[in-house]
Amino acid sequence: MADSPVRWYILFDNYEQGLALHALLDEHDLPNRIAPSPRCLKEAAACGMALLIEQEHIDAVRACIEANHGEYRVIVPLEGQLLSHRDKYC
Repeated sequence: MADSPVRWYILFDNYEQGLALHALLDEHDLPNRIAPSPRCLKEAAACGMALLIEQEHIDAVRACIEANHGEYRVIVPLEGQLLSHRDKYC
């Protein structure tokens, strides 16, 4: 999977943090998708919810979160999680 794009997962302690950050990013027209937390991450969120961010948007997303004091647990890069032959999320 050397050519697989890196996607960024924002993980949360609870779904309320996730939904609030999803709404904040939507307000600022920053692309994001609600997705399940990948099981392979050691930092996996207790609530199982994550926001999926594409590589080209991560800097703008980080700036928005910092400027608006968004709550989250950790932001983690992960390669090759969405495969064309598998179901797609939201």
